Amino acid sequence: MKSIIYTKLLFVFLLSIFLSCGTEEIPPDKLIGEWNVYSITDDEQTVIIWNDLKTSLVDLIPEYSCLDFTASATAQLVTTRYTFVDVNSRGCLSPAIAAYTWLIDPETGFYQFTQGNNIINYSISFSNNDNRMTWRDQTSGTTTVWDRVVSVEVTSE
Repeated sequence: MKSIIYTKLLFVFLLSIFLSCGTEEIPPDKLIGEWNVYSITDDEQTVIIWNDLKTSLVDLIPEYSCLDFTASATAQLVTTRYTFVDVNSRGCLSPAIAAYTWLIDPETGFYQFTQGNNIINYSISFSNNDNRMTWRDQTSGTTTVWDRVVSVEVTSE
């Protein structure tokens, strides 16, 4: 009789361990979220602070306030949105939107952004409590720094 009870207890114990292992959730990647560009590098690796560039252009031509450079990441996609000035008019071009699937290469740790046959490998690091992200393109060497869009709750008093 005792062996039957011990067998049942062992079965329940093993079943509970098995079920708890299957429900372990992987934390979401730090990449996931909404991002605004902070800075970019040009071909000579000169750092350009986006808001400084935008402010200078808007001071010259107010219609350039439509400049935009953002990224949005979900578990499956990274979408970038670039809106640049139209040098032939006093305004901006239509936004250039690009969507990439992404994964982390288990061998290198690089983030692989894929769009069709185009694969871009980025070394991505996070700082400022994971609210600043730095992308280093492993082919061109360019660097893009992003700040997380953080929603601020407004409380009424």
